[in-house]
Amino acid sequence: MTLSRDSKVSMKKIILFRVDGGKVWGVSMGHINRCLLVAKGLPSDCQPIFVMKDYADGVKFVKAKKVPVVTISTDDNSDDSIIELCEKYKPWKIIVDLLVDPYKFLYKYARNNKIGTIVFDVLGKCSSSPDILVNDSLVSKFMAYARLSLKTKKYLGLDYFVMAKKSIVMPIRDKVREIMITMGGSDPAGLTLKVIQVLRNTKPLGCKFNIILGPSYSDDKVVHGLVGNDKNFKIVKNPHDFLKLLSKQDIVITSAGRTLYECAYLGRPAVIAPSIEHESKVAKEYSTRTGSLNIGRWDDAVSPNRVVSALVTYIGDNRMRKSISKLSRTLLDGRGRERVIAIINHN
Repeated sequence: MTLSRDSKVSMKKIILFRVDGGKVWGVSMGHINRCLLVAKGLPSDCQPIFVMKDYADGVKFVKAKKVPVVTISTDDNSDDSIIELCEKYKPWKIIVDLLVDPYKFLYKYARNNKIGTIVFDVLGKCSSSPDILVNDSLVSKFMAYARLSLKTKKYLGLDYFVMAKKSIVMPIRDKVREIMITMGGSDPAGLTLKVIQVLRNTKPLGCKFNIILGPSYSDDKVVHGLVGNDKNFKIVKNPHDFLKLLSKQDIVITSAGRTLYECAYLGRPAVIAPSIEHESKVAKEYSTRTGSLNIGRWDDAVSPNRVVSALVTYIGDNRMRKSISKLSRTLLDGRGRERVIAIINHN
């Protein structure tokens, strides 16, 4: 999308969001969702513009939210491209939210031109010099920054986890009625299908299963084919109020991405199936802190039995589920977006 400085955009403080998303291994949709939540919470005198690699699913999703998008090539990791956009749009701030931040010279350029810079990091690999770094990880190793510039202010931990408006926290029921399967916005690891296949081949557990398909999930037809007319399964595509639905679940089968922390806030017992290597460390730490059941990265030889075993354990142990709910809720207070918006506004 091409924007000109003589449009209404020029009357507002521009914030460039450098973020990617789509059904791409290691990218998924979590970074986009965080940036959209931040953008939505900005003051009315701010204009977000998303700068994204041209992954069709992610770009389409952001445009559907009526947010301006400028696309760059999928192999473009150069500082020059972003600096060129800075010359064009004269932004107030630049927010970078990528799995790995590739930029080196951008931050010096921005500082020399009085442009504020914020980096959202998840793996602790940022070694450049943004003004602000936000890392909402649970894993201490991912928040150790030996090579980060001393000029950078750090905001670390789940106090800065950005989530949507608070939802009502539902009490844990004595009997398990509803179980959710949710593997993120695009599920490039294909875990949704694997879990459904296991459950369809398992003796009925006396529960209803809610299958959540994210906005960039592309195997909808396969899912519908697997479920067929089984009334124990309900398929929901990109629900309007995901947190409200999540709050009603007795158990959640999920990967170790952003949904896991939303489970923590809502006190939902989780069966954790990490989809990628760094999620394995998150799953292990989360399990240690809360008692949630971590089945590890998917292995066709053992994971089906682990899923069923975890569900049977939860269904048969109400005290365990209540304990996990209580411990999970100590991890975060749901006010991360407020804190992040304040950081952006006041730095």
